Amino acid sequence: MSFANFSQTRNSALNLEKQTENLLAQYSKYQSATYSDSVVEEDELVDQIKDVLAKRDSIIGTLNRLSESDLNISTSKLQQLQRHKEVLMDHKLSFQKIQNNIHDERNRNNLLHSIQSDLSAHKQRNVSSVTDNDNDYILDEARRVDNANSFADRLLQQAFETRDELYNQRVFLQNASSRIQNTLQTIPGVNVLISRINTRRRRDTLIMAFVIATCIIGLFFFA
Repeated sequence: MSFANFSQTRNSALNLEKQTENLLAQYSKYQSATYSDSVVEEDELVDQIKDVLAKRDSIIGTLNRLSESDLNISTSKLQQLQRHKEVLMDHKLSFQKIQNNIHDERNRNNLLHSIQSDLSAHKQRNVSSVTDNDNDYILDEARRVDNANSFADRLLQQAFETRDELYNQRVFLQNASSRIQNTLQTIPGVNVLISRINTRRRRDTLIMAFVIATCIIGLFFFA
């Protein structure tokens, strides 16, 4: 293998790589196009990309054969060959990705167009009944407003009744408290009796507390 053969073949690979990049850049513009189907220019561009990729496959095959036939091939040439393979794979993946994006976008646009057409047809079918539907809607809204007003009136009435009931209960409790106090003041000795009962309870509590404390202290010292 001569150096010229490898270099010339590699130059062809480089030129085709640049050509592929330009073609892919042009093809990517169709991702944002609103066509429902592919156009002639797009189909021609796809054919060009496929043709260039096929040529690059052939050139890389040639470079492989040249490198295998040269036992003294340099490491740099092998690295260059590997790089051409990687770039070719990247371009193939990019081409496939662009094709998928275009296909998905067109499917989405076609679906939206179909939905819009169905909505337009449905609207046309219902044109004759629009007025009746509007009148029915207005009547329904009026009934809902009346029902809401009636419900609000009932809530307010219940709130007023609850307020009056609470007020009456408060007055009743105040009167009952006043009567109890007056009764205690009019019966001789009742206040004194209640005071003695409270005093006895406090005394019993103190005695019980003292006994419990004594027991605890005794247990502490004699345990």
